[in-house]
Amino acid sequence: MNKFSFAALIWPKHVERRLQPILNKVYQGKSLKKRRWQLLQIESSFACNLKCVMCPWKQVSIQGENRGIMSETIWESLRTYLPETESIDFTGGGEPLLQPELVNWVKEAHAAGCETGILTNGLLLNKNKAEQIISAGLNWICVSMDGATKEVYEQIRIGSSFERVCENLGNITRLRVGRVPKTMINFVLMPMNFHQVEDIISLAVRLGVDQVNYKQCDVIRGEDGKGYGLFNTKETPEVLRLKKELSKARRFAKKLNVHTTTFSFTPEEQPVCDQDPRKSIFIRHDGKVAPCINLAIGGPTTFLGRETTMPTVHYGCLPDDDLMDLWESDKCTFYRERFQSRVKAHDKKILESFASGSSNRSKIMDAAKNAMSEAPEGCRICHYLYNI
Repeated sequence: MNKFSFAALIWPKHVERRLQPILNKVYQGKSLKKRRWQLLQIESSFACNLKCVMCPWKQVSIQGENRGIMSETIWESLRTYLPETESIDFTGGGEPLLQPELVNWVKEAHAAGCETGILTNGLLLNKNKAEQIISAGLNWICVSMDGATKEVYEQIRIGSSFERVCENLGNITRLRVGRVPKTMINFVLMPMNFHQVEDIISLAVRLGVDQVNYKQCDVIRGEDGKGYGLFNTKETPEVLRLKKELSKARRFAKKLNVHTTTFSFTPEEQPVCDQDPRKSIFIRHDGKVAPCINLAIGGPTTFLGRETTMPTVHYGCLPDDDLMDLWESDKCTFYRERFQSRVKAHDKKILESFASGSSNRSKIMDAAKNAMSEAPEGCRICHYLYNI
C-alpha cells in the first residue's frame, strides 16, 4: 500500500484530490510555481437560443445589457491578465457560440498559454464553426444533452434539434487531432430523463465522446429550475435507488472507456466548492466581477427545500475597474481568506488524524467539519458548497 492509498480508503475524492499536493510537498519537498488565477470564467454570452425547462436564467437573460453579448471593450480589459491565467472557461449563463468574437478570443487565450473551453448547447456547432474553434486552440468542449433520444431531449431542450446536435458533436470528434479538444456531455439529472443514465453512455460511445458529466439540477431562481432536482437532505429509499442506478451506469461507462463524473445526492459540506474563489473569478457579460456565477445573479431561490434568497455579490465592474484592483479589494480578499482559513483548518485536522493512525472516517470528517469557520453568507445556501 503506497502513501496515498490509505487516504483513498477513508477520504472523499474531493478531499483526496486537494490533499494530495500537500502530501506531495511533504514527501517530495517541492512545488510548482503557478499562474495567479487557476480559472477566469468569462461569460462571453448571456443570450441563449433555447428555452430549456430547468434554466434558472430565463427571466433575467432577456434584460441583459447589449442583448446579453459581452463587448470587445470588456475583453480588452482582460487581455493584460491572460498570461497570469491557467484556464479560461468562456461560458456563463448563456450560449457562448452566440458571441461573434469567440473564435478570436479563444485564439488569443490559447496564444497566451491558457487552457480554454466552452459549455454549449451545440445547436450552432456546425462543421464550419467546429473547424474554426478547433483551429483556434480550444482544449475542451462540453455539450449539454439531457436526453439520449429525440423525444426526451427535445422535451427538455426546448427549441433544439436532437439530430442536429448529435451531428454537430460528431463533427468535433471527427475533426479533432488526437484527443484535443476533449469532448464531454453534460447530462442534468431530472425525473423525466433519469431512466436514460445508461443510454446517454451508449450515445457518447456512438458519437466518440470522451466523458459524461452527471450533474444535479441545483441552480434555482424563483420558479425557474424548481422541482427538477433529485437530491435530498438525507438518504431516503428513493435516493438509495437513484444512487444504485447511477453507479450501475458508471460501471457500464467504465467498461466502454467513457469517463464519468457525478455529484452527491445528499449534502456533504466541503471547505470550499469547486468554484473556489481563492483562485478563480467570474466575469459577467456586462463586466461585473463576482466570486462565481451563482453569486453573480442573486434572487429568490430554494436551498435543500427551504425558500431563501441568494445575495448578489460583485467586486466591481470592468472596464471601469481594473481586474487586479478588484482582486485585491476588501470584498474579494474576504472571500479568499475565509475559504483559505476553512481549508487550512479542515485539512490540518485530517492530516493530524492521518499522522495519528486514525481510520474512523466518520469521526475524522466530523472533526474536520467542526474545525472550519462559517462559510460566507451566500455560500451557506449554495448547493455547490455541499457537493450537490
